[in-house]
Amino acid sequence: MDDFAGETSKRNPVFCTLVNATLDLDRDDLGHPDHPGLWERLVRDRRPVHRRGLYCPDCRTVRDARAWMYVFERQGLRIAAHHNPHRHGSEGSDEREAYRERYVRAAESAGHPVEVGAVDADGRRLADVLVTGADGKRYGFEPQLSYLSAASVRTRDAAARADGITAVWHTVDPRSPLIDVVPWTRTDDLPAAAVRDDRDLLVRGGVRTLTLELCDRMPTPCPSRRQGSCGRRHARWAPRARQFDDLVRDIAAGDCVPLTLRASRGLHRFWASAGDREAFLDSGGTLAAETDADADSAARGAASRHTAAVSPHPRSRRDTRCERAGTDRAERRHRRFATLPARDRGEAIWLPEPAAAPAPILRPEIAPIRRGVCSAGHGPSCGAGARLYPGGWFCDDHRPRAARWPS
Repeated sequence: MDDFAGETSKRNPVFCTLVNATLDLDRDDLGHPDHPGLWERLVRDRRPVHRRGLYCPDCRTVRDARAWMYVFERQGLRIAAHHNPHRHGSEGSDEREAYRERYVRAAESAGHPVEVGAVDADGRRLADVLVTGADGKRYGFEPQLSYLSAASVRTRDAAARADGITAVWHTVDPRSPLIDVVPWTRTDDLPAAAVRDDRDLLVRGGVRTLTLELCDRMPTPCPSRRQGSCGRRHARWAPRARQFDDLVRDIAAGDCVPLTLRASRGLHRFWASAGDREAFLDSGGTLAAETDADADSAARGAASRHTAAVSPHPRSRRDTRCERAGTDRAERRHRRFATLPARDRGEAIWLPEPAAAPAPILRPEIAPIRRGVCSAGHGPSCGAGARLYPGGWFCDDHRPRAARWPS
């Protein structure tokens, strides 16, 4: 999905103190031909946002507040965005703070050191809540309650990995772009008071449990062949509701780990128990490496940029009303997510049985003949060809009578 598709139909107005007028981002000269190179100058400006001289005129009129802005370009589209003056975000700040407090309580209750708003020696942000877990592994718990594009969350997750931190992303919306882009968790969209409460807080998405099911016993067609059954085992990763505090402690202890799987519909990322991960690998399952996943993401981004270059955005059709003026935080959050399809549908992920993994064929009618292995009773092999029956491998003379082939 195009991370910036929503910008094709609207754009925020932006007032520039340099020209003492509103800019028209749909025109090459921004509506000010007497200032050549104005766009390039604004984009290259790396001063603090409040010193760049760009603010929202609608917010100034409606709210009597100077909302500072910055400009950038993505996929051939010029965009003006409101600056967030708070280091960790303003939208949903009370709920975000409630999640931080709950992360801290849960981790410290298990004896894990916690740092809130962690930064490195250069003052660069590392994580909302940094937990040092078992064996010194570091986990960055990131409650992301406002809209964040898939490209942005992918970049931030890669930066965390480069710092030796496993990011634990959290959302409250099943349409969030971060779902399956990074290992994620999801709870219901609750007020801050409910999050702070000591009652159970269920994680409803982003955590899965493994079941290895025999194809012959499944009520649905074979997930590999899309019809009938193959007699093999298939891995089924089903959603698993977890208590929020227990999940935080399990992740910090290393008992719950992130997995990246490649299935028919692309890559899936989620959390699962370390035991399920080992059982999956022992059964012949394979995991997608994060380097491969990053390469896939880069390829999709390149394809999207190519499409944008071939078919430019229709700038002249964009609405020029501010997306924030006159609306509260909850309404803005709902509006950003409203046009997105649901990504967390609560469906199980089926993985076909790997071709390299040996598995017995349990249906006699499709079993191959094997020579010299018939074992009737406890005696030696009779030397005849055999097929697999419920009681073992038998030739036609020694097979169980109830399973005799029809003549």
